[in-house]
Amino acid sequence: MRRSETRILTTHTGSLPRSPELQELLRSRLDPQGGEEEEFLAGVKDGVADVVAKQAAIGIDVINDGEQGRVQYATYVKDRLTGFDGEQVLRARPRLDLLDFPEFAAQGGVSSSATIPWPACTGPIAWKDQDAVGRDIQRLQAATAGVESEEVFMTAASPGVIANFLHNEHYPSDEAYLYALAEVMKDDYQAIVESGLLLQIDCPDLAMTRITQFSHLSQEEFIKIVEMHVEVLRYALAGISP
Repeated sequence: MRRSETRILTTHTGSLPRSPELQELLRSRLDPQGGEEEEFLAGVKDGVADVVAKQAAIGIDVINDGEQGRVQYATYVKDRLTGFDGEQVLRARPRLDLLDFPEFAAQGGVSSSATIPWPACTGPIAWKDQDAVGRDIQRLQAATAGVESEEVFMTAASPGVIANFLHNEHYPSDEAYLYALAEVMKDDYQAIVESGLLLQIDCPDLAMTRITQFSHLSQEEFIKIVEMHVEVLRYALAGISP
């Protein structure tokens, strides 16, 4: 990973806007009887090529695929792993930030992917589409082959943020669930690094979940949760070149 030695290198957090056409294709993925796979893959390919070209054109130094092929930055794994066939239900705790600002909460303008129903983990986690990350990598490398950039990165969800959206109803403990996720996700992490791309692990569970999933815990209890999540990340990244 390059350092900003002569100037500040520019980048972004990962997700970029999708075209209306690609948004419709992504919505169809939420329906088991959704659209054709070939049409979806072609739409993603075009979307990646478009956002890569735009990043290069405006001078972004460290670019990515804009997560064009993902409905959401963490729950995309449910289409790649077994075990997520549970009923789609909403699980939400009161958000601490909204409790502190009830006037804002009363406006009813707060919505996010955290308030969308997602399936739970109801069975053993294993790969059912391990080649998906390879397709992601190939699309991004093809799109960046003809543009100038300092580096190229790809995002991947942390075990903790996956668990935040896709709750555990199978493993005997949350810790066991996290390690089961780490056991498979480390393959994705390894593949991204070995391809020559920078790996960015999205892990807002180390902070964001304080006001959401773990809003009922004390500060000290939440810190213990974070420590466990960090240990799980270390396990998933063991042996991967920094």
